[in-house]
Amino acid sequence: MISRRGLLLASLATGCARNRDAALVDFRTFMNALPSQTAGRVPFEPWKLEGKVVLLTFIATWCFPCLTELVVINRLERDHAAQGFANVLVGMDLEGRAVLEPFAEGYHLTVPLLIGDDRIRSGETVFGRIRELPSRILFARSGEVVVGFAGVSKYEDLARLVASEVSKKY
Repeated sequence: MISRRGLLLASLATGCARNRDAALVDFRTFMNALPSQTAGRVPFEPWKLEGKVVLLTFIATWCFPCLTELVVINRLERDHAAQGFANVLVGMDLEGRAVLEPFAEGYHLTVPLLIGDDRIRSGETVFGRIRELPSRILFARSGEVVVGFAGVSKYEDLARLVASEVSKKY
């Protein structure tokens, strides 16, 4: 289910060499590659994420496993935010703001929900193509990629990873 450090997103990458090197991309490059438009009331302020453990999750409103992951995401935020943990969501819906805005409001999201653009959905970024939802990348405080994985996860598994990372200093 979860690949280890340095083996980023085998399920996410398109298979070309450029995307396999995504594990070498630093946190700032990843954050700058994200769309700037958000849905909901929580702004995306990437500079506030530096030095934090960040879980970046790609979701869609039509994806039932993504909806179940919202419980895990909210619980992780509640349990680990005080130790320097943060979540960021990227909505991959083709309809963009039209569906993501009511989604963010309806689910009372307390984390930034970025509106995925054509560039991200087509795989023309450092992320490669997102092949499965939900998909996640966990960044260490240092900005290094800890792990990338896709599919439904257990809270306990993610909580162990997050707790391990937030306990580290860099």
